[in-house]
Amino acid sequence: MRKVYLLLILLAVPASVFAQWRDPGRYRRPIRYDNRFELTPFVGYTWGGTIFSDVTDLFNQDVQAATSGNYGLDFGIPIARSGMKLDLMVNRQDTNLTTGGGGLFEPDNRVANFHVTYYHGGLTIPFDQSRNATPYFIVSAGVANLDPIIRGVSPSNRFSASAGIGVKVPVSDNMGVRLEGRGYFTSLGGNNPANCFRCTDTTGHDFYQGQVNLGFVFSF
Repeated sequence: MRKVYLLLILLAVPASVFAQWRDPGRYRRPIRYDNRFELTPFVGYTWGGTIFSDVTDLFNQDVQAATSGNYGLDFGIPIARSGMKLDLMVNRQDTNLTTGGGGLFEPDNRVANFHVTYYHGGLTIPFDQSRNATPYFIVSAGVANLDPIIRGVSPSNRFSASAGIGVKVPVSDNMGVRLEGRGYFTSLGGNNPANCFRCTDTTGHDFYQGQVNLGFVFSF
């Protein structure tokens, strides 16, 4: 009886190997990179952003952008068979400027309403892909529109750049979810000579923010 069992096993193993060799797609389908256009409305959460007193005469002390939500829109244009896309983004945060020092239980004194809007173009670069998820790097550059709502003050457009990492998860053939974290840099143009008697460091007084976003991807 043992010889019969051994013979059946010896016959079954080659048959199984042969079946896999004849039909590899049965166990692992080839991955097809998505080269379609993508439209992604998103919402998120933004923190950080200090405007130092030595870069403007508007305030006599440092002011911070309060942590708040943001919203925006991405448009992805395929540019390579690898899945790389040109990414066009508009991203707005409606917040306010405060003079709180960040100490324990220290109140934040509101100075003015404040809007930050990023207009960026960049690249999304996938570094892996499966049927379940596509992780990617993103880099972008463009303009940040800084708009304090103060009588007699005009918005200012400054050079801005960002970098981050994210993942896209498909939920159907034409829809998916996109989760992303990014850091933003905006140049504020250096120190104001009129206020440089207060300067202790001539670098690092630009505008930095962090952000996480959740979007819904529509492919077409």
